[in-house]
Amino acid sequence: MIRHTLAFTFKDDVPEEVRASVLARLATFPSRYPAMRDWSLGENVSTRDSTFAHCMSVDFATHDDLRAYLSSDSHEGFVRETWRPLIARQAIVSYEYPDRSPATPRGTGETARSPRPRGPYGMEYARIEVPDLRAAIEFLEYHVGLQLEAHTEEYAYLRADVEHHSIELIGAPEREYGHTTAVGYSVENGDVLEQLRKRVADAGHEVLDLAERQRPLCDEGFAVCDPNGLIVELFTGFQEYAEPPHIEIRPLDLVHPFIATTKYQESLDFYTNVLNFLPSDQIVGSTTFLRCEDRYHHSLALQDNKEYYVAHLCFAMKSLDHVMRMRARALYKGAPIASDIVNHSASTSIAFYMHDRRFGPRFELCDSHRVFTPEEHETHRARRMPADPRNIDVWRPASDDWGRF
Repeated sequence: MIRHTLAFTFKDDVPEEVRASVLARLATFPSRYPAMRDWSLGENVSTRDSTFAHCMSVDFATHDDLRAYLSSDSHEGFVRETWRPLIARQAIVSYEYPDRSPATPRGTGETARSPRPRGPYGMEYARIEVPDLRAAIEFLEYHVGLQLEAHTEEYAYLRADVEHHSIELIGAPEREYGHTTAVGYSVENGDVLEQLRKRVADAGHEVLDLAERQRPLCDEGFAVCDPNGLIVELFTGFQEYAEPPHIEIRPLDLVHPFIATTKYQESLDFYTNVLNFLPSDQIVGSTTFLRCEDRYHHSLALQDNKEYYVAHLCFAMKSLDHVMRMRARALYKGAPIASDIVNHSASTSIAFYMHDRRFGPRFELCDSHRVFTPEEHETHRARRMPADPRNIDVWRPASDDWGRF
């Protein structure tokens, strides 16, 4: 484990309200950087040394996680535009210490790793067949902020951050509308992958090969068909680029798919009891939100519906400002906004949704999607919430206000 500490003092002329704003922004970091663990921030209460007024401490599993955080566009932008102009002095210390998991003694301040079976780590990509490949590429570049990395007349890869791709487009001129055929999830290591493979086989599901183009992009993996016919690909060692895309307004991560299904209970059993997703919250009689090991509030949502389809894909943006800038682009270009600004009750994210059926599901662009702490991840009890619009969007004023969903 790597512990990263930052002690700092504001310049004397920085107003109190500005200081409070910066501290509040630091408090959002754990939700913006999922690799962070055991984050804390506080005032210096030492009676011996008042050189620094505040200190922030956070843990990372690896040096790579720490470097990814420090070199991210959002962090560098924050340091350049907000931090340096306001800070008089600072000191940074990062040091390595042994991970005490899974047997962590009480009082150490560390969170024990639960012996429960592990699920997938997090969502990496969706594979979508589209009738017009070029139009789909242009839509995802301009309206979602993805970067095109490779394409032929048959397929295209687009990425959000360092991961090899977030969307794989397949040219399918015979289709009238876009159709999501597969989703891909990374797995922490080979042991977890083999455990999941065994659970799939023991549950009577056929263990499938990864798609041909996916095989060289990861170390090892397999696929399985969920009860709806959606292919779920699971793998380790997904390839990454050395740097994120050089695009200012872009997503940081692909967070989850939202699946409407006629086989709700069967699908829920498959994802929780076979693939080990963990339930985060439930809208009774409607929707269950499931999470992976990356601790996002949900890396998958299942909705009981009269038909099956992948309803939307959620991308996490760098900030609410970037969400609103992309919304402005959609309004300017007349891109269909299927659901306008929503303040999600369960995941705490603020988002809007675009939908052009030619390109498949709705595309949700969100800010501040909830990330559980390591302790919450192991102990959280899923809430059972009534089917009230205020349990979907906290800005709904009444129990009968289902507008704009």
